[in-house]
Amino acid sequence: MAEESDPFECRLTFLSLLQKLNASQQSIHKVANYAMRHRKLSEDLYSCLIEELEQASTNARLNIIYVMDAIFSASQKSKFAGYVDLTRPDLPRIIHAVVAKDAKSVVNVPNTQKIMNHWKRKGIFDIHILEEAEKPLLEREQSSSNKPGNESFSKQDILRRMEEDRERHKRIKEEIWIRPPEESKNAEFEDFWNSIDKLNPEVDYEQMMLQNRQRLPFYAWDSVFNYTK
Repeated sequence: MAEESDPFECRLTFLSLLQKLNASQQSIHKVANYAMRHRKLSEDLYSCLIEELEQASTNARLNIIYVMDAIFSASQKSKFAGYVDLTRPDLPRIIHAVVAKDAKSVVNVPNTQKIMNHWKRKGIFDIHILEEAEKPLLEREQSSSNKPGNESFSKQDILRRMEEDRERHKRIKEEIWIRPPEESKNAEFEDFWNSIDKLNPEVDYEQMMLQNRQRLPFYAWDSVFNYTK
């Protein structure tokens, strides 16, 4: 960020970008890149995110949390912790705002859950912090009475939402396959390995044997594993 950047001017510009935000990757990255360029003013820009989030429309709130996701990913790459540190204590409040208890906001639950799962995979926040913040999502999922009826959305609203969801999902799919350049060669394997449940000899060996027999039925599996059916 240039030293002559004026905090008040940056706030106005950032708010303007947020108010023009849409679901396209270009729009989301434009806002996130501005936040990173001016990260010395992270406290001011973060307050703009929260301010706009809590007064935005249903769709706009979801777009804003995707902006936050883009900011966090960029922060990880540049080793800047400012935005994550500011967000951490407010995370339950943020998630509650995105899935606010009104008829239309329940449609934000699946996308918000995908974002939360993405943050778990990337290690953006500690697991216990994310689990606490997920409570509003679980409450909305379990409450059938909050599901919006057909009268809540017009056909045009539904089609526009479907198109915007496709745009938002593109970035998450891309992020899944992007690995940090500085990580070890075995990092991806270790991630998968750590996500697998521990071996249960009483169940897993039998299942492994059944799979082996189906794949190579004529191999002498009994002699290899001393397995008796």
